[in-house]
This record gives sequence, structure tokens and C-alpha cells, in this order.
Amino acid sequence: MNITTDFSIAEIIENDCLTTVLQPLISMNRKGVIGFEALTRAINPHTGETIPPFMLFGMCEDLKTLTLLDRACRKKAFETFAPISKRDRSLLLSVNIDAGIINEKTFGYGLTRKMVTQCGIPTNNIILEIIESKAGSDCALSSFVGNSRDCGFLIALDDVGTGHSNLDRIPSLEPDIIKIDRSLITGINKQFYNKAVTRSLISLAERTGCMPLAEGIETVEEALTLMAMGIDVFQGFFFSKPLPAAIAVKTDNTPIKFLASRFKTHILEKLNRQKIMENSYKRMAGKLREALMDGTPDTSDSALSTFIAETKEIECAYILDTHGVQISETICNPYKLKENRRLIYQPAPAGADHSLKEYYLTIKSGNDWHTTAPYISLASGNNCVTVSTKLYDTPRSPIICIDISTE
Repeated sequence: MNITTDFSIAEIIENDCLTTVLQPLISMNRKGVIGFEALTRAINPHTGETIPPFMLFGMCEDLKTLTLLDRACRKKAFETFAPISKRDRSLLLSVNIDAGIINEKTFGYGLTRKMVTQCGIPTNNIILEIIESKAGSDCALSSFVGNSRDCGFLIALDDVGTGHSNLDRIPSLEPDIIKIDRSLITGINKQFYNKAVTRSLISLAERTGCMPLAEGIETVEEALTLMAMGIDVFQGFFFSKPLPAAIAVKTDNTPIKFLASRFKTHILEKLNRQKIMENSYKRMAGKLREALMDGTPDTSDSALSTFIAETKEIECAYILDTHGVQISETICNPYKLKENRRLIYQPAPAGADHSLKEYYLTIKSGNDWHTTAPYISLASGNNCVTVSTKLYDTPRSPIICIDISTE
């Protein structure tokens, strides 16, 4: 995007019109600031007005200008952080590198190390933050990451989870940090799909040995949800806006203390709700078991239909034999079926094999009851949990499965 202005990138750099603000990176386990992200702000050299970041980088008409600006931003960030690092060697600084300049011709692999060394900052205190979707060459990106890691820098992938990010680059680049994009974080406490995707990214991070960081936190509910999912490091307006360095180093710990205190209550409340719901699920399944035990195999579908008609929370119900094969039809609550269901959302027919499903295997292993985590039902397309239990207290008893709405 080219933007017409009465000044140039060269003028901004020559007139020292770039400044760095810092936004804290918060660790809830440590209950404090572990570092900062450096964010660039610019001033119009003619008017003194602030230039929005998107406008500043939009002025770069070619790779040479973009490279010049990117390096100037990094240099200013290191100079700003140097006195902070000197006072506290434990603090980290995350700096953005535009992946568009990473190629064999334009990127000097030793330049960033030289900048950091001149500022007296240990390289292992610097996080190089890359939006990998902007990288034009996988080979150049891998080479850059390898060389940077050899120099001691930490590597972060930014905007992970957005539509254009390539998740296969996480295991190939082995970053130290993945920053989960704010598009997933915003309202995550209310968004089932965002929770599911974020939970997968956290699991991927754990399995590949990198640290997940949630950015864009604005509410206590978002932070509590992510803490419960295993996130420790956060960044966002809930904790602090980007601030001048002199103010940022005095970050107010009140939000951190409040969140730590609130999290304990949040988990206890969550466990209590789960216990209440689990008991409610068991009561539903118990009533259905009683109704089925009073009938015969030939009347099981009728008994399921009657039970569902009387229990509005039920999505559907079905019965498996001891081998996990469905021996009843899937009886669905018509009021729970989506009006415009796609073909993938179809109730399983009698004879369907459920022998690999969690709700079958757990009961088969000897448990009396099992309730799955919430998921999207392939029968209805709605959010639900599946509760399973044996029909009789015998080794070869059929297994009752009930999908219960969580919406």
C-alpha cells in the first residue's frame, strides 16, 4: 500500500523522528513483568503530528525502503531498552522483524547482533518476532532463524492462528514462542470455536517445546479463560497499553494481583459447576436406563423417543453393543437439529461402529460413567457433551450414549 505524504522515510530517519514505546509481557506464574514488546511510533518531521504505524510502513514503496525503516526501528528499540537491560538482566525485549525483508540479498545476518552488542544487551535477552506469513522464501526464513538462534536470539512467530498462518512452520522452525493472535483471543470466553482452535495451538506448543503467549488481552474474562487453558504469558491492554520506557518500567501490578486472586475463585466456581452438571447428566442417564430396563430390545427406539420428548436438553440418544456397534437408531430431538444442516451433520445409523470413540472405550475399560469434553455433534451440528454408561451391571451389557446440549 503506497501512501502519498509530504515527507519521506529517509527524512523521518535522518531527523530522528522514530520513537519506541514498550508494552509489558506478563507472566502470571511469576506475578510480574518478564519483558516488553518494542513498538515503533513516528512523528511527522514537518508538523510534529504522530504518524500511525500502518501509515508509516505503508509509505515503503520498495524493499530497500522497507529494509531501511525496519533496521532503524530495531536500532531505536535496542537503544531504548539498553538502560533497562543494564538495571535488570532478567528482562526480555521482543522486537518485530518484517519477514518481507528476509532474503539472501537484503538481510545481513550479523547486523542485529552488532546493534545489540553495541547497546550492551545480551543476545539471549532479545526475542526476534516474525510474522511468518510475510516471508517470501522458506529457505531464507529457515536460514535466518538458524543463524539468529546460533547468535543466541530467541525466536517468536507472531499472529499464529490467523487465516494466512502456516502451522507447518512451527515444527519446522521450532520457535521459542508462538504468539496466539488477538483475533482468537477477543471474546474467547464466549466463543467455542476460538477456544477449540486456541486449545489446539497450546497443545501444539507444548508438544513442540515452545511457549504460547496470548496477545490482545482486554478483559479479565479472557485472561481467566486462557489461564485455565494453560497460558502463562500475556500481553494486552488489560495489563497495560504501550507506554514510554520510563513509564513502562513502573508497570502497575494491580491487574496482575487481581487476576491471580480472581483465578483461584474462578477455578473453584468452574469445578463446582462441573460437579453440578455431572450430577445432572447422571440423573438424566439414570432415568433413561430405568426406562430402557423396563422394556425390551424391540421397544428401545420407542423408549428413547419418549425420553427425548420429555427432556429438552437432550440432543440425541443411542445404544451400543459390547463391541461398540450401534444397535439402536440415533433418536434425535427435532428442536435441536439445525434447520440448514450440512451433509456432514447426520445422525449415525444402526450398525455404525463407535469402537474408537472415547465414550465407548472409557466404559469398556471398566468405568461406570463417562462424560466427554464439549464438542460439535456430528448428529446435530450443535455443541454438546456425550454421557455414556452401561445399561446393566454385567460385563457384556449394552452401553447407553446421550448427547446433551451445552448451548
